[in-house]
This record gives sequence, structure tokens and C-alpha cells, in this order.
Amino acid sequence: MPFVGCEFEIPSAMDRAVAVEELKKLAHPPLLVLDTCQRLEIFGLDVPAIAQPAGSHWRDAEAFERLARIAAGLESRVLGELEVLGQVRTAYKEFIKAGGADNSRLDRIFQDALSLARDARRQSGIDKNLISLGALSARELMARVPATAPVAVVGSGSIAGSVARYLKKRGNFPVRVTSRCPENAMTLAMEVGGFGGGLDNLAPMLDGVAGIVTATAAPHPILYAHHLQAAKRPLVIVDLGVPPDCSADVSTLEDVTYLKLEEIEAKAQFNSDERRQRADVAARIIKDGAIAWSKKR
Repeated sequence: MPFVGCEFEIPSAMDRAVAVEELKKLAHPPLLVLDTCQRLEIFGLDVPAIAQPAGSHWRDAEAFERLARIAAGLESRVLGELEVLGQVRTAYKEFIKAGGADNSRLDRIFQDALSLARDARRQSGIDKNLISLGALSARELMARVPATAPVAVVGSGSIAGSVARYLKKRGNFPVRVTSRCPENAMTLAMEVGGFGGGLDNLAPMLDGVAGIVTATAAPHPILYAHHLQAAKRPLVIVDLGVPPDCSADVSTLEDVTYLKLEEIEAKAQFNSDERRQRADVAARIIKDGAIAWSKKR
């Protein structure tokens, strides 16, 4: 049975979170499911029928190379992105939790791909001196929001976690966390000494906040102007969603500073000529590693 990777499009009638859980639950052997702000891709030995392939798909060495490139940050908007390696590790842990360790062949493929990505990062230096997107977003918020004002993080994934931890470590901000999964929101909130809840309680969670960072994988806006009626003014919003987490009416509100992902990226020379050169080195390391891997199979 070949090793495959696919981009997936969730059926329009199905909620993304439900579809992702079904992908994880129905596949035998389990899949590695990468559900991030930028992608929904799966890797494994079989393709379940719950979602339809939408565009790119990879097989054997190409699939192995694709997974390693993602973990090395070569498929990210920010070359060498730090958060994505954590996202792949989290997906791997979910794979193990679902019983993936019982399939030694698939488990070994994932371990080898992650190992190759780490080697490529180390040897190329692609993430050298790179400030994470989460840390940069937190810095931007801290520079604009009063030191003890409450702030909210919408999302509980890798980037949202990076923002919340940075705010806790470097500032004195009461942090609230809200996401589509209340349990994950509360876990992250407890880690940073705040409190959390679900998106169904979004407006009360934003009552009195002076700053908001959104970082979800939602395919549509989740934050609208009516959610912000009780938020403080002036209010700072950093929207890291792809597509944006905020509706168009949010950016036009009076006394609201709205910063899009592109504006945060522009604060640092993420994709400088030097970093592109390092990315080329990392890409060659991964290409050679994928070829060597395929010959050993």
C-alpha cells in the first residue's frame, strides 16, 4: 500500500471541526491530519471517503518530501516558520493517540520525515534569528495596549498558544482564550493564568478587552462588529487568520486599530534574500533525503 498525502476540501454541509474529527476517527490505520490556518492535508496509507481531494496529492517519495517540507517551514508564508514544526508534532501526537504506533511502518515514515525536517532546519539555518509570528504579534499588541489591560486570544492552536505564552511571559496582561474547542481554550488559558471558553460565548469573553489576537483555521469570519460592543475603546485587533477571522465591518469601526497578517509579516524581513538562500539549502537537503528514503524502502 503506497504512502500518500492529499489536500482536502471539507464538504460544504459539514463543519470543519466535525470533518477533521471524522477523518481521524474513520481512517484505519490512522492518518496524520494537518489542520492549520493555512492547510488541511492528510498523510497515511489510505484515503477515507469523508472528504473529496481538492487539488494537489502526493505519493510515496513525493508525499514524504511534502511532509518534511511542511515541517521545515518551506511551504509556509514565512520561510522557516517556527510554529509549523510544532503543528506537525501535535498532529503526530494525535496520530499516536489514535493508535498509530500499532502500524510500525507508518509510524516510522512520520518519524523519518520529522527527523529530516529537523536536520534541514539545523544544517541550513533557515530559522536562524527568526522571530515567531506569534511572538511578533504579541509584541505588536503589547506596544499598543495599556500594560495591565485584559486581552483576548481567539484560537487555541500553535500560533494562538505562542501569542498567549508570550503575553504571559513578557507582559502583565490578563489573558482570555476562546476557541471552537472550549476544552483546548481552557487548557491554554490555565497555562497562562487566564480563563477560557468556547466561541458560542464570544461576545461576553470580549467584554472589556483592549486587545484581541485571532489565529484560527476557520474558513469564514468568526468575529463580527456586534461581538465588540462591550470591548474597550481604543481597541487593537491583530488578525492572523487565513482567510481573515474578522468580517469586513470590524476594520471600519471607530477607535479600532485593525492589523492584518500581511502587516505583521511586514514588520520583519521574514523572507529576505539570505533566508531564501537558506531555504534553497533546506529544500536540497529534503529532496536528497526523500530520494534516499525511497531507495531504502
